[in-house]
Amino acid sequence: MTQCHDMGSAPSVALQYRGGCGCTARLPTDNRPELARVAAAEALGAALLVLLSCFPSCLPTPLSSTHTALASGCVVAMLVQGLDHISGAMMNPTVTLAAVVWGRVSAVRAIVMFAAQLAGGAAGAAALAALVPAGGSLVGCLTVPAPGVSTARAVAVEAVLGACLALVNCAAWDPRNQHLRDSWPLRIGTSVAAMSLVAGTLTGASMNPARSLAPAVLLGQFHHHWVYWVGPLGGAGLAAVLHRALLSPRAAPSRAAPSCAEEVPLEDKP
Repeated sequence: MTQCHDMGSAPSVALQYRGGCGCTARLPTDNRPELARVAAAEALGAALLVLLSCFPSCLPTPLSSTHTALASGCVVAMLVQGLDHISGAMMNPTVTLAAVVWGRVSAVRAIVMFAAQLAGGAAGAAALAALVPAGGSLVGCLTVPAPGVSTARAVAVEAVLGACLALVNCAAWDPRNQHLRDSWPLRIGTSVAAMSLVAGTLTGASMNPARSLAPAVLLGQFHHHWVYWVGPLGGAGLAAVLHRALLSPRAAPSRAAPSCAEEVPLEDKP
């Protein structure tokens, strides 16, 4: 569980934010060293996400959909624990789009994160192709609608998943959740596992264009690939708009707020 600094009565500062864990902190600036760290963390996270979450499906004898769903949730929890304090551990254009709409991430930072996520996902898929044992195949990492699931239904399913993922993140960013100090990595990992259990056999439960693009590029297979961009991004964008317009009591912060691990006292340093 993340521990927060005791801020006491904060003096007046130009820019401050009370985060979801209940701590008040300065917001980071989008300077080059900061953006480089964010890009590196997002690329690393996306690479490991694709590599580790796809592995069970690419073995010579693929593991069950239940095993794969639970593994995906655990991998997300692990990566959020390791990278959240650096970049927010989004690792997913769907979450980053929701953060932009909600007001948590600036446009400049979002562009950097998008690029890093796509590059990292590709690197993870390449590593997966190199590590899959004989008899296995990267085809198991492709996300395609199941037989009998129409394109329209697949888009709708991925949109619902993207919306749910956005709502979970918007709730975590909402200052009203400052009293909920249980593990954020565990909460988001459980959420991803739940959605994978529900829809994994229907669409692959991608929720992540970077995760779907990487194996598609390496294999040159783009059949129905657009589903995994339109669905998750559309659902997440709409959910973030509705959360900000209808569910938030006041405007969300306009800049990216640090995680609790990054928070610092507000006293001006000499």
